[in-house]
Order: sequence, then C-alpha cells, then structure tokens
Amino acid sequence: MNPQPKLKPYRNENYLDFIRSKPCGICHKPPRSEAHHARRICWGAGARQKPHDYVAVSRCPPCHRPENEMDVEREIIDNLMAYAELKRVSARKGS
Repeated sequence: MNPQPKLKPYRNENYLDFIRSKPCGICHKPPRSEAHHARRICWGAGARQKPHDYVAVSRCPPCHRPENEMDVEREIIDNLMAYAELKRVSARKGS
C-alpha cells in the first residue's frame, strides 16, 4: 500500500509582494511587513511544510509569531479579493 503523495503548495511571488506591500494586519504599522503563512492543515500545511501562498497575511517583524494567527480568515479573504481586483483593473488598463 502506497502512502498518498504530498501535494505541493501553490506558490505566487507576485501575491507575496502584494501582501508585503500592505501594512501589518495586527498593529497597522506602515508597509515593511513580512508575508506570514497562516498554518492550518486544511490550508495545505503538513508537518514541516509551509502552506499555500494564498493564505499569507501581512505582519511586521514583531507581530510575526504563530500566536498571532488565530483569526486570520477574514484578513485572508480581504487580501484575496483586493489582489483579484488589482489584477482585474490592471488587465482592463492593458487592453
């Protein structure tokens, strides 16, 4: 019996750059933030594995700690919606 292969997490450097350009989601300091990958097994984070880039949130270095990821779902959804809108607007300007 073969074990189920691990799925590779989705990576998107452009999205991470977008996240890093946003202020910290906790203390709201101006952008100099890091992309903090919220870890949930259902979001693609296995043992010693970073989850998908699409569940990253903006955190400044002092706030970038595991205990600060309790309620990130709304922030993740807002970030994804803002990124999709940015891509939509830039695609419309390009045509």
